[in-house]
Amino acid sequence: MLVAAAAGLTTAIVDLTDGELSTNGTLEQRARERDEATGLMRLAVRRGLSLPDGALADTEPHRLAVVAALRELRPRVVLAPFGNDRHPDHRAAAELVRQACFLAGLRRYGSGSPHRPTRVYRYMLHAPFEPKVVVDVSAVWQERSELLRVFKSQVSLGADDEPTALNDGRFVAMLEARAVHYGTLAGVSYAEVFDVDGPVLVKHLLD
Repeated sequence: MLVAAAAGLTTAIVDLTDGELSTNGTLEQRARERDEATGLMRLAVRRGLSLPDGALADTEPHRLAVVAALRELRPRVVLAPFGNDRHPDHRAAAELVRQACFLAGLRRYGSGSPHRPTRVYRYMLHAPFEPKVVVDVSAVWQERSELLRVFKSQVSLGADDEPTALNDGRFVAMLEARAVHYGTLAGVSYAEVFDVDGPVLVKHLLD
């Protein structure tokens, strides 16, 4: 997202849930963190669908909500979680977004003008996979690191917080180590990796 924004592209985020079941922090704190992150990421739009946290599913009501967002924002490229993840909402979001991106292109499905994104890229969370696309994020790595620290309720362990898999420091360290690992393989300092269906077309082998 930061690479796209730096290139002058229009970027947006759709939050499927409000995170009301989060172990630490409050809805108000998470909203403040989202607002700060939105500014740092230079997003043109941020939408919240307020689907139920912990109960996200590939169901008709949830599909219709995501399809409506896709038809409003009309993205060319969509980023979604990789399906194999420890959090059930991340698993559900992967399938929900995949289905919605197809259904959004059907003129007789739901309401609004049909629109189907060109690509859906799935990003790595906890579970590793063999990457199909590698993006050089070296130029924005410092910004990315600062952005992650905005989400204090998730990645920082406060005095009254419960320990989680995200806030003991190892998750943040893993993200950097992984970016360095794939960056080294690709010949850059830091890289983010993605999974995608089908072949990715390039103009020539120098891309």
